[in-house]
Amino acid sequence: MIKMMKYNKYRPTQTFAFHKNSVCVAMTRKLHAFLSIQRQRMTATSILPSNSALNPIPLTIEEKIQIELKNLPGDYKVPSLIEHKTFHRFASNIKRVPFELSSENLTKLWSKVNTWVTKTQIFDMSNPNIGRALYALKNAKILKADLDTRGTQLKFTFILEGDQQVIFKPQFYQKNKIIEGPVYAGKDRYSSEILGFYLSAILNKPLSPISVKRTISLKQEVLPVATKQLLDTTFMIQNRTCIYGRCFFCKKEDPVCSDENSYLSGAVIFNIKGHLVSNRSPWQRTYKKGKNAIWQELPEKYCMSLKEKMSKRRLYDLIDISIFDFLIQNGDRHHYETLNDTVVWLDNGKGFGNPHIHHIDILAPLYQCCILRRDTWKTLLSLTGGKLKEMLRMMPDIESIITPDHLEALDQRLLLIFAAVEYCRHHKQGEHTFI
Repeated sequence: MIKMMKYNKYRPTQTFAFHKNSVCVAMTRKLHAFLSIQRQRMTATSILPSNSALNPIPLTIEEKIQIELKNLPGDYKVPSLIEHKTFHRFASNIKRVPFELSSENLTKLWSKVNTWVTKTQIFDMSNPNIGRALYALKNAKILKADLDTRGTQLKFTFILEGDQQVIFKPQFYQKNKIIEGPVYAGKDRYSSEILGFYLSAILNKPLSPISVKRTISLKQEVLPVATKQLLDTTFMIQNRTCIYGRCFFCKKEDPVCSDENSYLSGAVIFNIKGHLVSNRSPWQRTYKKGKNAIWQELPEKYCMSLKEKMSKRRLYDLIDISIFDFLIQNGDRHHYETLNDTVVWLDNGKGFGNPHIHHIDILAPLYQCCILRRDTWKTLLSLTGGKLKEMLRMMPDIESIITPDHLEALDQRLLLIFAAVEYCRHHKQGEHTFI
């Protein structure tokens, strides 16, 4: 465990090193600029109302992070020189490789893909067969179709040839649809599952399931092999096939419908085998307007209580997933799943709702605990200066599932993550740690 260097206001050319092999963020500034920024931070601890100079209103942590964002060192904004070798292997391997989709070939392929699941990953970024897996998920014959009744959102389960179960999340919105309301508003976005898979690879945390865009024919591929449960929730509207499913929020008045040719797009998500354990998130929201959770009421002290209740590894896992969730803007992580005691990044459909809003409180695990794995930090530093969106542009189907505004928003959110780290440096001296 390595503690971050304490800030020293008398050293205007301080360098902060966060990992070995000289991979660091060099924060060298001119003296007058340095002192100006520090004076701003020193006076930014409260807001004085115009009608009273005696009752200062303390700034929230989110407001302090916004101030740090304005004063971020330029090193965070230039293209990183750190090479992301693992991702580039992944980008090469992920190119869909056509092959004969025979039952024998698919059975062997699914068997290989299931062996990738270990304590530290649920897919193998370096395995050349990942391209074949994507091709098979996109094209393999559907042998059985049913409803997935778990959770609050409409989704399906398919058995693909070769005996592999997958989840299918249908497309409810066009890619340019902006979701208004609270961070958890709206239905699941199928594109968020696919982008979550890509982003987990970019972050060098292969903990999100393999996902791919697929367009299916309900009449030709699904209904002929559908269970009675699925057929019972199927009906026609103006020559379009509609399904409302069975789930907490499912109702006939709000179905998903194919186009007039019976085609429906969505995300096919590889269903990993293994014993998943559901855990309530310590940063769960109340989902009640005007009522805050305890982590929102006591932001300065909340993490101290958690450190007494859970292992350090679990806490670092939750901080990693909070960074992932913040980038995609998934504020609906009320529960999380563990596999072999590792937090895995499942159910990522509530991301990418509004590119113009950044809900900073999704980062609460990071800025309340002020701890971070060194390898996570190193990976984040490798994405500066627009490299994050450049990497995403290398991924399959990217232009059909996300708008340029969402890609730009990812770079802005990355800067906010750096601003949260700067907040920890300047406001949590002696408490922040990298391991």
